[in-house]
Amino acid sequence: MSRIQVLDQVVADRIAAGEVVERPASVVKELLENALDAGATQILVEVDGAGSELIRVSDNGAGIHPDDVRVAVQRFATSKINGADDLLNLHSLGFRGEALPSIAAVSHLELTSALAGAASARYVQLAGGEVEREHDVGSPAGTVVAVRHLFFNTPARRKFLKSPSREFALIVDAVNRLALAQPRVAFRMVHEGEEVLRYPAGRSSDRAAAVLGEAAMTRSITIEQHVGEIGLRGWLGRPELARGSRRQQFIFVNGRPVQNRIISGAVEQAYQQIVPVGRFPLYVLFITVPPGRVDINVHPRKLEVRFDDDHQIFGAVQRGVRDVLRAARLIRTVEASAVPFAGIAVGLELGSAAVSSLSATVETTVATMGRLPALRLLGQLQRTYLLAQGDEGLVVIDQHAAHERILYERMLNARARGLATGQVLVAPQPVTLGADETAVFDAHRDALAQLGFDLEPFGDRTVLIRAIPQVAVSSSAEQLLHDLLAEAAEGERLAAAQTRLERLTITTACHTAIRAGDALTAEQMVHLVRDLAATDDPFTCFHGRPTMVTLSLEQVERWFLRR
Repeated sequence: MSRIQVLDQVVADRIAAGEVVERPASVVKELLENALDAGATQILVEVDGAGSELIRVSDNGAGIHPDDVRVAVQRFATSKINGADDLLNLHSLGFRGEALPSIAAVSHLELTSALAGAASARYVQLAGGEVEREHDVGSPAGTVVAVRHLFFNTPARRKFLKSPSREFALIVDAVNRLALAQPRVAFRMVHEGEEVLRYPAGRSSDRAAAVLGEAAMTRSITIEQHVGEIGLRGWLGRPELARGSRRQQFIFVNGRPVQNRIISGAVEQAYQQIVPVGRFPLYVLFITVPPGRVDINVHPRKLEVRFDDDHQIFGAVQRGVRDVLRAARLIRTVEASAVPFAGIAVGLELGSAAVSSLSATVETTVATMGRLPALRLLGQLQRTYLLAQGDEGLVVIDQHAAHERILYERMLNARARGLATGQVLVAPQPVTLGADETAVFDAHRDALAQLGFDLEPFGDRTVLIRAIPQVAVSSSAEQLLHDLLAEAAEGERLAAAQTRLERLTITTACHTAIRAGDALTAEQMVHLVRDLAATDDPFTCFHGRPTMVTLSLEQVERWFLRR
């Protein structure tokens, strides 16, 4: 066995550097944070070779005293704290005290800095953490840090970098997150000699529009909430902006961009049933908490934070976001591509078999209720969609998704009021279970009873259905039970996050709702829309699919060349 030994300082520094400098984006983040802490109002980022060859960050901040330039590249050197107690009340984007020396340990680093009004700047050059030269140079006030040949002396780390396009995308993301946090600072980014980002100083909303895009901002909801001493502000993307990844999720705690599972989990739970499973909402969320309640030094790269009460933070974020979403009118507006006039003939004539119109004797205007606008029903398309006129254009309602939402909330409300009793069958119905269904039935029997089933074992692998959920009175009791047991078995295998009762409630609503292809009378259409308007969340079913979309009048007029 080898004896224990103290590593050479150079080797130790390279190991320590790996905790801070994971990839080029890590370098960009650290240098930008230093520039912002120095009070910079203008920052230029220059990158070559996706950051492996060159990263240069120039700022007009306060600069470093010439006598401190060499000290700044030594380990644990900082101007941001004076003692251990300061770590509990940080207001800067630091501190871990590892950035410059850690970067210098795995690169060729040049640092030039000048104080305002100074006759000259101080320049220091290092290779692998060793100072090679230091002298005065001419330079404007501020600091320039150039990092060349990153990981030149740690080839294994360089080998494990992703593709240049992926590494550059991570650099852009690092710049965007800090740019969102600091809208009053102007940012520019140049890649391979070409400007790729330019963010002028301005308001938070202008910066968010520049980073996310104007289209995303027009489909986002402003949040400005206080839950106790926890503040929430920012923008929440509407359901149609949900993506297949979490890349468009930006979390800031006390002005610092972070990753935090407590917060992201709270936001995603607030969006539950608003966006489909496997899709992730877009949002920019600034959270403020008293500095003493958050530890920002738990991660070497300052990417994560720790709260003194995770449960309280989760509840505040989840409740604040959910309240804003539930107050919003989340009807999705669809943008159909422009088509030639002849292309509109798709069977929308009310006289065709594709559309059933409402009788003139039926009251077709559904008064505004809850979160829905007033709608004038026009008819049913392909026995699947209801067509209505709203205040913004043509509203298309998915009858199955809408009825799912109605039945689901009806079951939840009945259970909450202690009224989740079943509809007793005139005669008990025997159902024979498969061998695999028997074990599932035994495990879920209590949950089935809470839904409204009255099930009695009756011999070997046979149960008597004495009552079924009231929402399912028009369904086949036997088929519904088989469907629920199949869904329960699948849920066990998938280890779904929902409780057994929640999954069974969803399945019951789904399997008893009006189907695509079911013809509805005019009265049924009116009742469906009125019932939907009375729900708490009328805009999506529990799968996160929209119950309705709007095609704007402007879009229709473009089709007919009126615009």
